[in-house]
Amino acid sequence: MTLPDNCESMMQNEKRNANTGRMLKDVLIQAEVDGRTTFGIYECAQLLNTNPDDVTLCVLPTGFNNDVTVHIHHTLMEAFCLENDIKLLKVDSLGKLESIFSGKESSNTNVIDCSCVLVTAPEQTDHVYNDLMDVADGPVVEMPV
Repeated sequence: MTLPDNCESMMQNEKRNANTGRMLKDVLIQAEVDGRTTFGIYECAQLLNTNPDDVTLCVLPTGFNNDVTVHIHHTLMEAFCLENDIKLLKVDSLGKLESIFSGKESSNTNVIDCSCVLVTAPEQTDHVYNDLMDVADGPVVEMPV
């Protein structure tokens, strides 16, 4: 592979990653409108324990390197998703993920817990959802601002 080929390949990967971030944002917004999202490690674990077949997507932010507890939770969540054929996407920023849901507030805090987000299957899929499912389980997704 020559240098120009390598540069072109890297640009295609960056473009695909940006498109994936936009698709993920659109899917998460629609899932929230439809009431198909679950937030937080504990709540997500409860859903996976009771009804794992309805969950189609798990979104985990990266960047918790210093927090061993979160790392263990994420590792267990990844293993469960892999074992149960649930698509997994890792995103580059907890803050960007939280900004998607900034209008929603949980009952006890001003910010919802986006340390883990699960999305259940929609009644009808569209091309954005289907395209996102095709690229899930890839590298860390860069979320749009």
